Amino acid sequence: MYPLAHLYFMELFMKKPDHAAILGSVFPDIAILSGLDWRTSHSLGDLIWRNFRHSGEEKSHFALGVVSHGIEPKGLDYYSDVKFGVFERGYCYEKARPLVDAVIKALNVTPEDGWWKAHNFIEMGVELYVYKQRPELFANLRAAFFDETLMNSLSGDLSPLLNIEEDVLLNCFERFRRFAVTEPVDAEIMAYRYQKQIFFRHSIESINVSQTSSIIEEGEKAILHDIEDFFHYVEDRVASVWPVFS
Repeated sequence: MYPLAHLYFMELFMKKPDHAAILGSVFPDIAILSGLDWRTSHSLGDLIWRNFRHSGEEKSHFALGVVSHGIEPKGLDYYSDVKFGVFERGYCYEKARPLVDAVIKALNVTPEDGWWKAHNFIEMGVELYVYKQRPELFANLRAAFFDETLMNSLSGDLSPLLNIEEDVLLNCFERFRRFAVTEPVDAEIMAYRYQKQIFFRHSIESINVSQTSSIIEEGEKAILHDIEDFFHYVEDRVASVWPVFS
C-alpha cells in the first residue's frame, strides 16, 4: 500500500499517531531505497521492536508503525500483497485482475509484469480514496517528514541495527519525502510519479500518462464497496498479535 493508506490503517491502533509512528508506518518502503529487497525490508518489524521497545516512547512508537506495515510479522502489506482470505494473492492483486491488460498497454511492460504492475493501480486507487476521506492525513505525513531531528535520531539508531550507514538511511528518508510527500494526492499527480518509478525500475522512458491516470481512477472505483471491510479484516488479524508489541 501507499503512505496515506498505511497511516489510515495505523490509526486503527493508535488514534493520534505521533511523528515517530507515522515514519514507522512507511519505513519498510523507505528502507527499500537503501538497497534492501522488498521481502527483507517488510520483515523488519520484530527486529526493530525488540531493539527499540525499551528506548523511549518515540522509538517504541516507530517500531509499532513498522510492525503495522509489513509482511512478517503480518501487517497490512501481508494481506494486501501476499495472501488475503482464500484467494491466491493479497487483496490488491486480486482486485487488479481486470486491469492487467489495460496496464500492460498504458505502461508498455511485458505480460509477465502485468499483474504485478496492475496491483499498484489498486494501491493508488486506495490512496486516492483515503485522501478524499481524510485529506488532513497528508499534512500529518508531511509534518513527520520534516521532523529533521527525529529523522536524524532514527537514522543513528537504525544504522548499527540494519548494518546500513547512517547518512544512507537519512538520505532514504529525504528521497522518500521528495517523491511521496511534496504534493497532495490526485490521479494525475500519481500517474506522473509512477512514470518516474517505471523509468527507475524498467528504463521505460515514457508511459501513457492519460491512460495511467484513468486506470488509477478505475482502481479507486474497484475498491469503493469493500475497502473498509478489508481494513477491518486486517485490523482483526493484526489485533491478535498487537498486544505482544504494545
